[in-house]
Amino acid sequence: MKKQFYERKDNRMIAAIKFFLRKLHWILLFAIIFAIGAFFTGKYDEFRDFFFPETAAYTRSTLTIINSIQAMGQLVTVKNEVETTDLLIDIKRGLFNLGGYSANHIAVGAIEAGIDFDAIDENSLRFENDVYLLTLPAAIITSCRIEYIDQNRYSFTLLPADWDLVRQIAHAEALAQFVPEMLEKGILERAEEEAALRIGNFARAITGKQAHVEFAPRAGELELPESCQPIAPSGWHKDESSAWKKK
Repeated sequence: MKKQFYERKDNRMIAAIKFFLRKLHWILLFAIIFAIGAFFTGKYDEFRDFFFPETAAYTRSTLTIINSIQAMGQLVTVKNEVETTDLLIDIKRGLFNLGGYSANHIAVGAIEAGIDFDAIDENSLRFENDVYLLTLPAAIITSCRIEYIDQNRYSFTLLPADWDLVRQIAHAEALAQFVPEMLEKGILERAEEEAALRIGNFARAITGKQAHVEFAPRAGELELPESCQPIAPSGWHKDESSAWKKK
């Protein structure tokens, strides 16, 4: 009984395949006529998208949760946009690097600098000889971010590659490079110049008196905010030679 059932099922499947093959030329002819008609009526793109849809990625949004709200006593006076177009990340893996792979990256970021108002106290403002003297704390880096990163020029590899890991390392490496480059190019000095100009003009406009702005010497090493500190991928760290190593 069961054998007869499966035989009937196989026969129906074979019959359906034969029917499809007999009608295949009509299906192709219909598709060609439809494509020609779509071309002359301006609907070719819709025809193409229907029969040959593009590969697409879909996202599902979830509820945004606010973890904390923090007041920032900072005046951002300078924003430097930075970019690198040739950031190569090369993963060494396996005997003689047979499983190694690499990818190049384009990264665009922004480094902001300004003044920390929380460091201003009653001793920061004096009035001498009809002139307001305001001493501000030394400029600091207030925030860093990578606004855009893209991968290109993928290498060949004999083993499966974790391209997202490569992108994470490139993100951290770009951030680690951007900050010292901007410090070397004088972002803090520019931030102090802008702060002195804007705060001095504001004080003169409010009081009608001359205002002179100066900056206190920096005490200790420059501390970077958390947004400027690269986050290593899980299980990886950067050693003393600046090489990324897997733990």
